[in-house]
Amino acid sequence: MAGTFFMDIHEHGICVDKKRRRVKCNYCGKELHSFTRLKFHLGGIRGDVAPCEQVADTVRETLRKMIAGERSGFTANDGVRMSNGHKRERSQDSSSKSVSPENGSIGMETDKPDLFDNKGQMCIGRFFYENCIDFSVVDSPSFKEMMTVSGGQMRLKIPDSHDLKGWMLQDALKEVQAHVKKVQDSWAVTGCSILLDAWVDQKGRDLVAFVADCPAGPVYLKSVDVTDIKSNSNALISLLDELVDEVGMHNVVQIIACSTYGWVGELGKSLAGNKKELFWSVSVSHCFDLMLLKIAKTSSLGDIVDNANKITEFINNSPLALKLVGAHIHGLDMTVSSSEFEFLMPYLTLESIFKAKNDLGDMFASSDWDKEEGITISELVNDSSFWETVERVVKSTSPLIHGLLLFSTVNNLHVGYIYNIMDEIKESIAREFNDDEVCYKPLWDVIDDVWNKHLHIPLHAAGYFLNPTAFYSTDFHLDPEVATGLTSSLVHIVKEHHIQLQAATQLDSYRLGEDYFNEASQADQISEISPVEWWAQKASEYPELQSFAIKILSQTCEGASRYKLKRSLAEKLLLSERLSHRERQHLEELAFVHYNLHLQRCKAKLSEDVQLC
Repeated sequence: MAGTFFMDIHEHGICVDKKRRRVKCNYCGKELHSFTRLKFHLGGIRGDVAPCEQVADTVRETLRKMIAGERSGFTANDGVRMSNGHKRERSQDSSSKSVSPENGSIGMETDKPDLFDNKGQMCIGRFFYENCIDFSVVDSPSFKEMMTVSGGQMRLKIPDSHDLKGWMLQDALKEVQAHVKKVQDSWAVTGCSILLDAWVDQKGRDLVAFVADCPAGPVYLKSVDVTDIKSNSNALISLLDELVDEVGMHNVVQIIACSTYGWVGELGKSLAGNKKELFWSVSVSHCFDLMLLKIAKTSSLGDIVDNANKITEFINNSPLALKLVGAHIHGLDMTVSSSEFEFLMPYLTLESIFKAKNDLGDMFASSDWDKEEGITISELVNDSSFWETVERVVKSTSPLIHGLLLFSTVNNLHVGYIYNIMDEIKESIAREFNDDEVCYKPLWDVIDDVWNKHLHIPLHAAGYFLNPTAFYSTDFHLDPEVATGLTSSLVHIVKEHHIQLQAATQLDSYRLGEDYFNEASQADQISEISPVEWWAQKASEYPELQSFAIKILSQTCEGASRYKLKRSLAEKLLLSERLSHRERQHLEELAFVHYNLHLQRCKAKLSEDVQLC
């Protein structure tokens, strides 16, 4: 221990009862018996006093070292006082000595565990923070028993709730802040999309969380209670303006809403009419849900899905049915796997049932089948009108379903693909009905209605134009909508007029495949590379256009729903009353750590899923 550790404890507390020697902590307000106990309280030394959770780390560490020195006989001039009053210099061993806090002593170099324990404890801490688990769980005997058994010979020191609330949370906060800073630094190159996640809690309050999404990953920004302003479009727009200013106007490319309903839908209408400088769109999955719901209304989908579920439930619960189905359908799994888009499950169930139509008929026609068992299901399977309806619904919805699932395979960078995917969906529906316009035209109308009202923005047209795979293909079509969308996006995203002109001039070389774009436009230069990577690698001679293209193509069309944020912590933060400044700060820090750790995990999981596709 090099140097002197000294602090006047009287500067950190006040005497409130001199006769009874009662002192009050300046940080948390707790009253204790004597300044000595205050010193232990602020130093976080467990024993007869509870550690202060609000004292600054620097104060706590200094007091801990001072206490450790006093216990070892250190004086202010850094010597060791022996029992006979003579002073000797401490040895090298004593300077690095560390004793366990459980027995009342403390490490002299640091108030934290050693490297092994620190790493292990932080893993436990991240588990609690990421999953939003009550800290008191760590104090339960069963948790400690579990960790002791799982730890084996490692003898990991298990943190307690005070550790989780104190230094561990602060260390996790620093790590998360460093991660968020790294993501924020990437916005200058890729820009970001602000995602809204709105909900109504059990008390009827309208709450919303904001997430900034970009190729480097999503980050949590803040949560807001908009109950009192949800009917005031000007106040809501001001809230968005404030958020955009915090993120940086030059960084925000678009805002993606989670819904077309309630105050979010009304805000979207207001922005569409009055706030042209902000690109506002609705989550692609929500828009596909709207399309499917409108199509389902024409097909009595509810009854059809109920009957399809009866079939799958019957087969999955009958050993004989499973055996016969397995023999006839060559192992086709009748159980639909889970999906990140839960609203697709009824349609995926119908598709699965329809694929097994003939094999189901063979199963019930088998001589091995007990005709008395499952007679209702047998009648349903042999009902031709049931299968006609199922076929019509599958033909109408299957292209939409697989179009949406296709978005999950493009690493969340959707803007460069959405134009082509929507066209392919419509063409696929037409083919399903053998190009019979009477059958497919009403479905096209449903898709176009949702696309035009809620989903499409100029950004998508620009993405279509700037995606080299689409642009240099023989199918590319430069219609007025695409040209207008490209120009509008350039004006909105590139704020400087002279850079707009430079980028516009460079667009001619891209459009004609001239100069440096001549070789870059060849098929072998475009395949096996994402549009963003293509622009980063092939367009360095056109920095203004390159920067614009990368910002466009780095954006998502999906909203916050794919990240499945837990809302309980945000509700606690927004709805708790009579919180002290320190308590509110603690909750804000915990929310920041929790949501960003959760988003990091989601980003990693989505990347893994894309690589497996």
